[in-house]
Amino acid sequence: MPGRNHPALQARWRAWRRRLGPLPLLLLPCLATAASPVMYKYVNRDGNPVYSYTLPSEQTRLGYQKIDAVTGQVLETVAPQLTGEELAEKLRQDAALKACRDELERIYRLYGSEADIERALQTALNSLETRITQLQTNLRQAEREQERLRSQAADAERTGRQIPARLLDNIERGRSQIATLTREIELRREEQVQAKARYSHELERFRDGTCSTSATVAEASQTP
Repeated sequence: MPGRNHPALQARWRAWRRRLGPLPLLLLPCLATAASPVMYKYVNRDGNPVYSYTLPSEQTRLGYQKIDAVTGQVLETVAPQLTGEELAEKLRQDAALKACRDELERIYRLYGSEADIERALQTALNSLETRITQLQTNLRQAEREQERLRSQAADAERTGRQIPARLLDNIERGRSQIATLTREIELRREEQVQAKARYSHELERFRDGTCSTSATVAEASQTP
């Protein structure tokens, strides 16, 4: 039987290749990949990486990678399966990280510099202070009117006359108005304190500009 280098066999091989034509270039990597053996990479109980052609059954829950044994390319990464508590914690961390990133995006969209944040704070404080001044003016007027109504009621009592029902209703409405105005002023003062805290937080986030996964849960819970 002639060897592979026999002239007749070489001629037949060249004729066959001419009829077949060149193999598609895109097919060659696929053929190489299909022919390459697959290995598994995982971390054992001692924390050491292991490369093996077989995968222990318990490792499927702990996570692993499929690797092309020829090229070393990672073909697939299978994440560890989480317990219910671990999954809940991961969801909390993911939500907090998203909240932190959304907050940073909002802050950098609103402000171009630290001075912009400081100006925004001053504008908010000035607006609240204007509202407080108006409320204080209304409160003084309500207190003066209440004093006048009470004086009328006292005069009626001194002279032995019955206090008119309408006067009593006006005194009660005045008392309610004074309480409402006082509470409104307290709320606006609280808003001033909150505004200072909020803009201070935004200034700090503007300067930092990062979202650490270890701190995002606490940061998200404090976001105004």
